[in-house]
Parts: sequence; C-alpha cells; structure tokens
Amino acid sequence: MPTYVRHVTPVAPAQATGLVARVYEQINAESSSIGPAVRMTSPAPEILAAGWSLTREAQLVGTAPVLDKTLVALGVSQANRCNYDTLAWLGALRLLGRPDLADVIDRGEPLADPRLAALLDWARSTATPGAPATLPGEPVAEYFGTALLSHFINRMVLAMLPADLTPGTLNPDDAPAFEGAPVFRRWQTDRAPGASLALLAGLPEGQLPEWADGAPAGRAYATLAAVARQGAGLLTPAARDVVSSVISAHRSRHTTDSDQLDEPLSTLPEQEQTGARVAILAGLAPDALTDGQVAAWRATDRRYSDHCTVHLLAYGAMTAVSHIETDLVETYTTGAKNA
Repeated sequence: MPTYVRHVTPVAPAQATGLVARVYEQINAESSSIGPAVRMTSPAPEILAAGWSLTREAQLVGTAPVLDKTLVALGVSQANRCNYDTLAWLGALRLLGRPDLADVIDRGEPLADPRLAALLDWARSTATPGAPATLPGEPVAEYFGTALLSHFINRMVLAMLPADLTPGTLNPDDAPAFEGAPVFRRWQTDRAPGASLALLAGLPEGQLPEWADGAPAGRAYATLAAVARQGAGLLTPAARDVVSSVISAHRSRHTTDSDQLDEPLSTLPEQEQTGARVAILAGLAPDALTDGQVAAWRATDRRYSDHCTVHLLAYGAMTAVSHIETDLVETYTTGAKNA
C-alpha cells in the first residue's frame, strides 16, 4: 500500500513494535484508525507519543465538550490553510452529530450560536500576527492545548503529506478516500484523564506551562516541546540562531514568501544552509517545503535518517508554536488582569 507520507518511510501498524505499537493501540481504540497523519511521525517514536498524548489529554478528554475543541482544531487548521486537517475536522463535526455546523463553516458563513462563533474566531485569530483574541471561556488548558497542538500538527501535515491528499469522511460506513484512510472511532465521554501519560515514561519532561494549571495536557505539551527541541542538535549553533531569529521575526505566522529566507540564510556556510532552511520552512511555510530541499539536507551527512528528519521538522514547527504560545499567554494574562 502507498504510504502517502513524504520524506520518510512511516511504520505500518502491522510492523509496529515497542512505543510505536503502544501508541498505535491507544489511538486505534480511542480516536481513529492509523492514517497518514498519525504514521508520519512514527520514525521518531518520542514525537509520535508526545503528539498523541497532547491530542488525547487536551482535545479528547476533560470538562470542555469535544465539539467545542473540535471547533478550535478546525479554526486553527482553516487559518493555517491546512486542507487535510480542515476536511478531517469538518468530518468529525458531522460524525459528532452536527452536520449543520460543518456545512455552515464549510460555506464560510457565520455561526448562529454566539458562544461557538466566538470560540471559532478565537481559534482562527491564533494564526494571525499580533495579539490573538481573548479566549472566550474555560478551561484554558484544554483550549490552549488543542490550539497549540493543531498549530504543530498542521505544520507537520503540510510538510509531510502530499498537498492533494484528503482524509475522506472518516465515517466507517463510507468508502475510504484511499487505502489506509483514517476512520473515526466513537469518542467516549468517560475516558480517564492522564491515561496517555504512561507513554511518556523516560522521555524529557520539559517545563510545565502555567496555563495548564497542573492538567495532564500540560505534561504532554511540555514533553512534546522538549522532544521537538532535540532536533536543534542536528544544526550548528549558527544555524540554530538563524532559525530562531527568522521564525521570531515573523512571530511564527505562516508566510507564502519563502524567497525572503535567502538573505538570512546567506550568512551561513552553504552546507549549513540546507538544514536551517528545512527547519525555517517547517515553522513558517511548511507547504513550500520540497522533497529536494529535504534530500539536499540529508545528503550533507549520511547518518541523517528518517528519525532525524522527523525531529528536524518538529524542531522547526515547535519553534514557531512556542511564539504562538507566548502570544496566547500574554493576551490571556492581560485579559485576566483587566477582568
């Protein structure tokens, strides 16, 4: 079967062992079958496990309705122009019993429910340069966690899946869009929070974010940030500085002008430019990342593997997400002080 994943060879469910097999098992039981957006990070089990843990603990469990958090994931995906994830979350809305909501959003019309409209607008605003809108409600950990996860996954999807790939309806009763397309599992409301954290045992813990207030989503996010940062070790200190400064200058928001990267990259030796370019594109313009650019980086060192490739992409993506997190926290803190 085709893998429908670019740059790496993912681990098929039948061949999965160890941590990858355990993650696949929990995803398959609680969320969906193992489609390309899951498999794409499987060459780096640490990224796979932390990403799934944040998905589960922020989006699938907790006190906020799953419908609300699906809207957040959808709004972020729309704002990032991530078609694969946008279609997936529209499908999820329909399977959650709200095809009317999905149809209105798909047509670009405003939502009639003011609370849901505000939540969707907030999610979209997190992808816009400058201060995002104020989060319209609680719990912060679940909404922040879902939004930040979506920014990370959108970037990985845009970088690693073919641009024309669509997930299908996710409905197990419908014909799949392709062999191995994801199938929705009925989301239960009685899942125990924290059940995915055992998958993170032995991984870097990172610093717990204050916005999580001790919720399991905070531990998952901290671990995802920590394992993604390990990709920095694939670059020289000078290349890391360029990646950091370029992504920071854009406040991590999506850009369509990838040519503007040439000037800052020109300060690096040619061999170091390749990895820095891949990381920057993963953070700012993942849909512009080409197979040739990834191959050029991997050709600079024969030791670079699929595991390294996932880590470098995750490093670039999470570098961008960290700035979005800062903006969210600053806006939330200011709003809380003025309340």
